[in-house]
Amino acid sequence: MVFDGTGSRGEFTAWLRSARDGLVTGDGGKERALRALGLDDAGLLAFARARRVVVSLPHASPNVFFPRVGVSWYVRHLQRHDPSAFHLRVALTHVNFSDLGWRPYAWWFLDQDGALARETLFTRNKKAKHVVVAGQRPMGEVPPRAVGADREAAELALHGADRALSHLLLMSAVERAAGLTVPGRTLYLPLDLLVAFFRDGLPGAGSDESGGWPAALFGLRTRARKLDGTGRLVDCDAVGEAFVLDNSSNIALLSLLGCAGVVGGAKMAGYWGEIEDRVARAGRLSGVPVPVPELLRLPDGVAYEDVVRPSSGLAAELAAAGIGYSQGMAVAEHGRFAEEADPFR
Repeated sequence: MVFDGTGSRGEFTAWLRSARDGLVTGDGGKERALRALGLDDAGLLAFARARRVVVSLPHASPNVFFPRVGVSWYVRHLQRHDPSAFHLRVALTHVNFSDLGWRPYAWWFLDQDGALARETLFTRNKKAKHVVVAGQRPMGEVPPRAVGADREAAELALHGADRALSHLLLMSAVERAAGLTVPGRTLYLPLDLLVAFFRDGLPGAGSDESGGWPAALFGLRTRARKLDGTGRLVDCDAVGEAFVLDNSSNIALLSLLGCAGVVGGAKMAGYWGEIEDRVARAGRLSGVPVPVPELLRLPDGVAYEDVVRPSSGLAAELAAAGIGYSQGMAVAEHGRFAEEADPFR
C-alpha cells in the first residue's frame, strides 16, 4: 500500500477551519489577517488540493535576516518552475527571546528617512529571556517610526492572538510586499497547531489510512514540552499536554500531510537521518509505511548581495549595531525585490 497524505491533509484543513478564529482578534481586521496567513477559505482549499507541498521552517520573529531570506526566496524559485507547488511555512512558535539568530525580542526596520530604527518588544534579562514568543501577549501598538510596508505589517500584526501570531502576521505582510510569497499558494502555520491536531486525535489521529502512525510517532518521541504559567517550556510526561515534541518528531509529523519536501541547509542535513529513522520506525510499529519528505537542500554560496544589498549608509549603521540586513529593510530600499530577481537561476 502506498500512503497518500491528502486524506490526512484534508482532515487537518477542516480542523484548521474550525480552529482559525482563535488565532486572530478584532472584528475589523479578522478576515484580512486570516487571508494574510493563507487561512481564509480559498487558501485552505488550495492547500488541501495542492499536488506538491514544499515546507519551510522559520522562527516566529519580526526579523528575517539574510541569508535566511534565501529559504523563502528558494521556494519562490521552485514555484516559478512548478506552478502547482504550494508553500507551507511552518513557524516555530516555541522559540524564546534569547534566540540571537532571529532576535524576536526587537524589530529592526527603516524609518521615513531610511535610517535604522529599533523597536524593543521584550526584555532579554536573565529572568525573562527563556519565555517563548507564544507565551506572550500580542503586539499592542504600531511603532511610531514605522512607515510604508512596515507600518501596514505592524497594523496587521495587532490582530494576532499572541506574540507568535503577531510575528507571523508581520512576516507574512513583509514577504508579500517583497514578492517572496505567492498569495493563495502560501500558508503560515504555527507548529504547535500541527502538534495539537495529531495529539488531540490520538490514538488514531488522521485519516483511516494513517491508522496508528501518529500514536506510534508520539510514543517514539524523545521529549515533550508544555507551556507553564509563566510562558516558559517545561518537560511533561503526559503527551496530551504537549505543546511541542522534540525537533525530529515535530518535522516527522509533516509526513502525514503528504508534504513533498522540506527546505533546509547544512544544519538540517546533519540531523535529517534522525527524521528518516523516526518516520521509518513509526511505520514499522503501526504497519503503515509513510514516505519521508525530500530534504530540499538550499544551495550553498548564493550571492544574495549581487541581487539586493543595503545602501552604503545603512551598511555602516548595521555594522555599528551588529545587526544583519533583513527582508523588511530590503523592501524599504528596493521594493518588490524578489518579484523578478532570482538568485537561484
